[in-house]
Amino acid sequence: MTTRRLSDTDPLRDTAGVDAVRALCHDLRQPLSAILMLAEAGVGDPERRLATIRDEARWLASMIDDVLTDAPVDRPDVVDVLALVQGCVDRARPTAGCALTVTGRPGAEAFVPPVGLGRAVGCILDNAIRAAGASGHVSIDVREQAGSIHVVIEDDGPGLGKVAAHTSMGLTITAALVSSSGGQFTLTPRSGAPNGAVARIVLPGLGARAVAS
Repeated sequence: MTTRRLSDTDPLRDTAGVDAVRALCHDLRQPLSAILMLAEAGVGDPERRLATIRDEARWLASMIDDVLTDAPVDRPDVVDVLALVQGCVDRARPTAGCALTVTGRPGAEAFVPPVGLGRAVGCILDNAIRAAGASGHVSIDVREQAGSIHVVIEDDGPGLGKVAAHTSMGLTITAALVSSSGGQFTLTPRSGAPNGAVARIVLPGLGARAVAS
């Protein structure tokens, strides 16, 4: 079994040669693609398309502000992880060719930087959607377990080592962002299945965190 685990000391900058600006450029691709596709679409409810474009643009602005401003913008806060994950899925849907499902219980909260965690989940979703392909499926589940919050993203794509090489940058970025949120990231093959992978983000729940004074 192949497992990727990141320690709490690994920084985003200079991880495998990926600095903050390159990582940002990587993460901008999906929302930009969604904006272009929605802007050029000639079907569907125009007001809904405009609202989605607005949401994507706000997410772009949040990521850019966090990287380019001098003062830290993405400060840790109490985050409803299921709501954050649902937002990531909603942003991914316009360009996702595969089926996406989200399960979990509302109220699973963690004290994390919301933009950083959103970027991490977005990177995993992007890789999983690419791996699953047009006929595949990606499931996302948010659960509480032993005082921790688990975000489990599973795809039925071709499996580890069989996805295009460019996805490795996204996984490196994901691992660093999760580490900066005080969590751990693992990626393993689906148990008992010939294809697919399971990505897991484990975050300390509110009861497990030390409150900074």
